[in-house]
Amino acid sequence: MHDGSKECQCGARVGADRWLAQLDALVADLHAGQRFCCSQTVLAIGMKRLGIDGPDLLRAMEGFCGGACDGTCGALAGGAALMGLYLGKGTAAEPRSETIRQYVKELTETFHAYWKGTTCESIVHDDAELRRRICPNVIAGAAEMVWSILGEHGIDLDARRANKS
Repeated sequence: MHDGSKECQCGARVGADRWLAQLDALVADLHAGQRFCCSQTVLAIGMKRLGIDGPDLLRAMEGFCGGACDGTCGALAGGAALMGLYLGKGTAAEPRSETIRQYVKELTETFHAYWKGTTCESIVHDDAELRRRICPNVIAGAAEMVWSILGEHGIDLDARRANKS
């Protein structure tokens, strides 16, 4: 069982990405301070980076909190949603992303390899104390994994894909 003592450094916290430098503080503010759940917090961090204000998006993410979607970790679900925010189809005129499924698969595989599972049960084993300790790291790790995967594929992490209508 993972003890939650290590932080995910899946993407390389080194370098000039100011968002990675402030990731732990963002998680603390959104998750503990503002009491957003794991899925909401991951998406909210990405929305802040992209300059998006969308309470309705955050409301929609509440359906994925704490493994509510057949046990899938909400941080992982939030990470998949964040990839959709960068790459997904948002209007009838926009084409579907040809790469999002591949990138979400990479995210899921990376997440599983790092946390030894993709469900809340496999990560925190229904242990409230472990959940309190580890979930902030899982949340930060999910955002970091998304940015790492997208960055490796040449995606501008500070802008959504340009409309190609």
